[in-house]
Amino acid sequence: MKQWLFASFLLLSFGTSALAAESLVGEWRGVFTCGQARNSRMILDIKETASGQIEGVFEVRAGWNKASYHVVGTSKPDGTFELTPGAWIHQPPGFRAVELQGQVISVGSGPPQIQGRPVGCKPGGFRATFQKPFKKPPPPLAQKVQDRKGPKWINAVRARTQDYVQKHVNDPSWWKMLETEVVTSYVDRATKLALLEEITAARGSIRSAALLEELEAGPRDFPRGIGVALRIYGQAEKSDWPDDIKQRVYSACKKRVADVLRPKLTEIAAMAPKMPSSLEGLAEARAAIAPIEDYRQSLEHAFGVLDQEDLLAPLFQRIADLEAMPGIAIEFRSALATARGQAKPRDATENVIFNVLGLRNTSPALAAVAAEGRRLAALAEVKVESIAGEADRNEPSADDMAKYMYAVVEGFNDTFAAMRCSPGRYPPDEYIRCKFGELEVRLKRVVKTGCEVEVPGRQYVCNFDHYSQLVSFRTGEPVDSPNLSMRFPDGRLEGPKKVRFIKPANGEGWDGMRLPPG
Repeated sequence: MKQWLFASFLLLSFGTSALAAESLVGEWRGVFTCGQARNSRMILDIKETASGQIEGVFEVRAGWNKASYHVVGTSKPDGTFELTPGAWIHQPPGFRAVELQGQVISVGSGPPQIQGRPVGCKPGGFRATFQKPFKKPPPPLAQKVQDRKGPKWINAVRARTQDYVQKHVNDPSWWKMLETEVVTSYVDRATKLALLEEITAARGSIRSAALLEELEAGPRDFPRGIGVALRIYGQAEKSDWPDDIKQRVYSACKKRVADVLRPKLTEIAAMAPKMPSSLEGLAEARAAIAPIEDYRQSLEHAFGVLDQEDLLAPLFQRIADLEAMPGIAIEFRSALATARGQAKPRDATENVIFNVLGLRNTSPALAAVAAEGRRLAALAEVKVESIAGEADRNEPSADDMAKYMYAVVEGFNDTFAAMRCSPGRYPPDEYIRCKFGELEVRLKRVVKTGCEVEVPGRQYVCNFDHYSQLVSFRTGEPVDSPNLSMRFPDGRLEGPKKVRFIKPANGEGWDGMRLPPG
């Protein structure tokens, strides 16, 4: 016999129950499963009877099949409910009615949901969302456009605006219809603008009041309280409400953020004296502040500052003291050297740098150590070989050629780096530029083939082969783009190179000058 089936659902971690019993009354739409028919659409329409029980109709659609039957049952104060099947309304061949056991839950600020299981179904379950009843808006103030004029009609617009305010109408479609009536009216321009301003102010007042109620009833713990405040602030920021209404929402959101952050920031700041005077202590300080740093950009955009009361001052001072210790830089270099010895030197190096510097480095000295660490990690991933015969021990080595080629590659990458955008945020008019910013060339292999002496110990012309690859700088995955490859020096990402190497005056390393191959 064919059975209903339910696709698995993850319970939302922030869902809570404990809605009143009458909360089950209304229409619910979602997904139902029992047996082998997965992701069937369901509708549960519940009404309350005079005896206090609940009854309604349960409908399921599985492909072309539609089944529906009456249900009756009870709903408890904790939100749990049981619905027993009754008479069939429409029963396709092979289908059976099942008892429903479930729970009403609230999910953040969204509409209520129900979740549960159909008895006797393995696997089985259902989840549905409450459908807000549709309220038909009042009729237009004038049936014909040409009637939308004169003092009587203008007073009617103002009366309806005030009626919406008194009834706390928060349905955008109702306000939109009223605005459309004014826009298409025959009143003079000054009157039309005045009416639209009054409607906008009234609509903003109602909507902002609803948002402030949501903010007041919302979570006050970190980080959920921050998320709700930022979302409500964003709605106000994008609105066309008068400035005084926006300011009221802004002030409430700013206060909520401060209230949510205060205990968390105080807790973090109290850890400052306990941080050991070592690289590990600096990493602990960065880890302590990392959850807050995730919100810095959003909070500074909205409110100008993350830490409104400067509660983190002790921790930032401790970080500055640690960064200034000479021994920290020595430990940092040692940790980066260890990272270079791992299977993926670049990834290991970036992990060390992030743990020590976090998202907001304030030490130029440690930044320089990090930059050198990245350079050495990149070189550590380059395979260096030599197929040259007996060489002058004073001439450039294959490693010297790899360092020269790495500098060429990084100079080329500077062009891409200047075009980078925030991850996943590409303005439409700058999309192409931002996509170029996602690219990077990585040197993979250098093979020395030989050198000719021009000035013993001072100047040589050397030949070597190089192999480079165009990748995504975020993931390191290869990217195929022949057009960009042709912009690389000599027009290829791999092949022979001819370079004149000159020993600088200080006698350290080599300065290279590219020559035409041949």
